[in-house]
Amino acid sequence: MDKLLDRLEKNLTLLGKHQSSLKEVNIGLERETLRINPKTGRISDKGHPEAIGSALTHSNITTDFSESLLEFVTDPVDSPEAALTDLNHIQRFVLEKLDEELFWPNSMPPYIESEDEIKIGYYGTSNDGKMKSLYRKGLSLRYGKMMQVISGIHYNFSLKDHLFDAFQVALAAQSPAHASVEAMSLQQFKTDRYLHACRNISRYGFVIPFLLGASPVMDKSFLRGKENPFASLNASDSYLEKGESLRLSDIGYGNNKCHFDVSFNTIEAFTKNIQFAITTPCNIFSQIPVVENGEYNQINNHILQIENEYYASVRPKQIMRAGENFLTALNRRGIEYIELRSIDINPLVAEGIGIEEMRFIQLLMTASILTDAPELSQKEYEHNQKNMKAVAKRGLDLDQAFTVAESTMTLKESILAVLRWLTPLAPILGEKYQAALETMYARVEDPSLLPSQQVLSMLKESGTSYQAFFLAQAKRLYQEEFAPLAEEKRVAFEASAVKSVEKQRAIEAEPQIPFAQYLDNYFQFES
Repeated sequence: MDKLLDRLEKNLTLLGKHQSSLKEVNIGLERETLRINPKTGRISDKGHPEAIGSALTHSNITTDFSESLLEFVTDPVDSPEAALTDLNHIQRFVLEKLDEELFWPNSMPPYIESEDEIKIGYYGTSNDGKMKSLYRKGLSLRYGKMMQVISGIHYNFSLKDHLFDAFQVALAAQSPAHASVEAMSLQQFKTDRYLHACRNISRYGFVIPFLLGASPVMDKSFLRGKENPFASLNASDSYLEKGESLRLSDIGYGNNKCHFDVSFNTIEAFTKNIQFAITTPCNIFSQIPVVENGEYNQINNHILQIENEYYASVRPKQIMRAGENFLTALNRRGIEYIELRSIDINPLVAEGIGIEEMRFIQLLMTASILTDAPELSQKEYEHNQKNMKAVAKRGLDLDQAFTVAESTMTLKESILAVLRWLTPLAPILGEKYQAALETMYARVEDPSLLPSQQVLSMLKESGTSYQAFFLAQAKRLYQEEFAPLAEEKRVAFEASAVKSVEKQRAIEAEPQIPFAQYLDNYFQFES
């Protein structure tokens, strides 16, 4: 890890006067949250409200796995402040339209008596809608519904084309060894740098569960009928004694049923890996009939039903056009942005993430793009995944031996090395970013400042259960501190909601090809 800082500083020097362009970014957020009954804190049994639009066609307000699991998606904006503001406006609009419901403010779900309470998302009668519901039915049979109602935040990030253009010219002029860079198109160069970022985040993204982890406790109902390896906080709740993120632990999201390789070394290798996973049967999932008594149980019996089933801390992304699937878009146009997916909901903040955390992630993403990353073997990729879980489960054990990129030191030294890597970038982005980085340094030196430990401390001090504490948090954040939207904002959101419902109805009014043929068409890839 000692060369990490050197590699960044070298490329910052190459950028020279163009360093100021690093401030120009595209940032988007995706936030998940369950609708709950404000009296009991239990998952809502009401359908997706039409007043907030169609879950199938609305670009900003949809559902994730279940009918009650909302997902808010902001459009790309040029600052973390603007992204948070947009998320805040979406949330306030939805809260105004809900019928006596609130948002659950935590990554881990509330008390659940039975998985029957978790209704799979419904998206209407079109083939598009049927496939979305079927995919979720497949997930429920493969992994169980409980895992699917864990919530998180995804952070979408890209730099501007003119920055990449200047960076490419600077690298190509550096030495004959970079002649291949000069021969790349701009899109190829962007793709190459985003792959560097994916490799860097794979290696060093373990700092996210340590610094931002906020799900150290859960209701024991989450593991009802299964082995519970976690410590008891009280009669109803389990917690991590030395960890910070149950969401990123072994009980969280993960593709651990059937093995497949993942490479961030070239876009061709990545798309080939994912295409293999979505076209290759898995012995375990083959035990679930694809069709049973005339009804589909899952899209197919493959390692992944579709690309979205690939759970990872970071994913390369491209904007899909009409008639394209994810792999075709990547194969045609390369990577347009990257998605960081390892962020817990912070239950102390209405938006689920604070501005300092947003700025810190921007630093991490920017440094990851700028810093040359050696190729990543499958063995190291899997080791990095284990690192992420180790920090999620035992991150407070800062003296534990920790190996990153073949360098072994304590976990604390490893985290500090990552923060030092980001240090020369902070003054370029500004004083607020330097302050955000200082906040993260302080969390390493005093773990009581970590979101996970603040949450756990407040819960203990309350003398209540997990369920009661987070229901009280929901009421504070989404009732007591709620502020109505400005009229013009509300009118704009209402118009978008109406248009999305009309769009779904128009889709459903069109002739639909047989569903089996629709599924076959989906899996036509362009390599």
